[in-house]
Amino acid sequence: MLPMAYCGLNCEECPVLQATLNRDEAHKRWLAAEYSSPDQYYSTRDMTCLGCQSQGKPESRMCQACRVRACAAQRAVENCAHCPAYPCNLIEHFVPIETDARGALELERERILVKA
Repeated sequence: MLPMAYCGLNCEECPVLQATLNRDEAHKRWLAAEYSSPDQYYSTRDMTCLGCQSQGKPESRMCQACRVRACAAQRAVENCAHCPAYPCNLIEHFVPIETDARGALELERERILVKA
């Protein structure tokens, strides 16, 4: 089981991670087309992810540009719920309160505070 992403996403439900682990190039091509827009183009190579907490530099352009990932990795926290600054401006901006990811972070934060 993979750890929760820094932002609270469940990595195991991520279609990009699934396509990477399954070496499913057709799915990666479909994802690249699905995530691309007139303002942002993604290639099949950009649809490579081993989880945001994996060792090494991320191959995916989406992961490389993730400000939440960069901040959490720099702070060396398990995920953003473990950060003393939670919820910070990055979380407020990129992980809306009504999302499953934010709910996961809130539950994790509660668990941390109960232990303290």
